[in-house]
Amino acid sequence: SSLPKRFTIYAPLLLLPVNALTTPPAWHTLYASLTASQRTTLYECILSAFSRYNLTHIAINAPIALTDAQGTENRMRSPGGLLPLHGDFGPSPSTILNLDAPTAEDLGRALWVSTVQNHGIEQFWAPMYTMFSRGNVTEKARILDGMEGLRREDMEGAGMSVVDMYAGIGYFVFSYLRQGVRRVWGWEINGWSVEGLRRGCMANGWGCRVVKVDGDGVLEGGIGAEELVDGLRNEDRVVVFHGDNRFAARVLAQIRHVMEARGRWAPVRHVNLGLLPSSAAAWGDACRMVDGRLGGWLHVHENVDVRRIEEMGDHITKEIGRLRATALEVEDMVAECRHVEQVKTYAPGVMHCVFDVKV
Repeated sequence: SSLPKRFTIYAPLLLLPVNALTTPPAWHTLYASLTASQRTTLYECILSAFSRYNLTHIAINAPIALTDAQGTENRMRSPGGLLPLHGDFGPSPSTILNLDAPTAEDLGRALWVSTVQNHGIEQFWAPMYTMFSRGNVTEKARILDGMEGLRREDMEGAGMSVVDMYAGIGYFVFSYLRQGVRRVWGWEINGWSVEGLRRGCMANGWGCRVVKVDGDGVLEGGIGAEELVDGLRNEDRVVVFHGDNRFAARVLAQIRHVMEARGRWAPVRHVNLGLLPSSAAAWGDACRMVDGRLGGWLHVHENVDVRRIEEMGDHITKEIGRLRATALEVEDMVAECRHVEQVKTYAPGVMHCVFDVKV
């Protein structure tokens, strides 16, 4: 009765809590004494208890580390602490030559799992190589409920585009699409997340174009904006650039120039900045991409000391006003923080907040 009771199902994976094999101490001692064969029998018995879900894999959950094994920033949010117990999860991340640019063979060998959240939206990811955050469900719901600038009437006429500077597996991308935006231009550095996004688009019925971007900001194959636009279909609701988002404003400006000339451009009204602990490095490009005539909103995700949320809001608003003025080449520009959403507790005394800043 004292064994851990919590678990999560991401078909075909059963995900157990971090203390599943260590609490209580007597259970930990018994588990440690089992042979490999006995452990396999145990896992198979556990899966049989979940037979109606057709599960085939078991793993122990672990938090996403801020740094990797070498102590450098974990920019790709890779789940290095995940402990596979049963089933083939694919090659170990340490054996993959270029982890942020997996080959087709790497992608094919990996275990892919899925879940359904807000309004039946399906999401896919490979748990050995990419994270999944259940806690973002409230922010997804806020988009789907039509927050300021995302109501149905806002989509009329030329419609609108959204830029997601940290697209991931489609956390917020899919909510924007379901709400009715014409297209999302996404940026993502992790090739595993890009593939999860592509699979999710297919499952939800949205076309997706993946474009690789090299370290100099050159599009795959050296194609220019005209060639990219030539190949875009109306049903390609997502264009995801696999590369560093420091090239985002430059690349999108070239695409906008071509599409405006052809009458195919939907102005960018929202930029999502969903990187924790801070998205500050992308604020400048975000200010350059929001439509210069119509304006729009930046949705700034930050980890904030709970005692300084208002102070952080003032800082963000002031800095974005300055960056927007620089982008529009004017002397002064006032930005306005229209709403602060406290999404979830990130750590003791630290809140994941989203600041909706109108420019």
